[in-house]
Amino acid sequence: LKVLILLVPLLAGILEVKANLLQFGIMIRATTGKSAFPHYSTYGCYCGIGGKGDPVDATDSCCKTHDCCYEKLRECNTKTDRYRFRTQCEKRICECDKAAAICFRDNLKSTYHLKYAYYPNWLCKGASPDC
Repeated sequence: LKVLILLVPLLAGILEVKANLLQFGIMIRATTGKSAFPHYSTYGCYCGIGGKGDPVDATDSCCKTHDCCYEKLRECNTKTDRYRFRTQCEKRICECDKAAAICFRDNLKSTYHLKYAYYPNWLCKGASPDC
């Protein structure tokens, strides 16, 4: 019982850290019918952590645009702030995520391709487009 009492706050902290990413994943699933992992978490040159070079297609460009949207929110905790709509940051993060999810949906049939789902970073060439 003592171990459980100690683990509950720890687990709550871990869940808080990933809260926004989980919400974004739920939004992607609701909008596209695909789960964020594995379909978008490592897609192309910009979906997932980091990003460089030319986007491989319009779906990857959605991720580049999302990265740029987050870049404008430097004063916000884009990975951890949840959509509670109590602050401008929470609202703006949700708007960035919503725009990306809609972009994914709009490009699902025209450009999404499984060959880019686990795209190796070393294949990402060219100058990174400016935001």
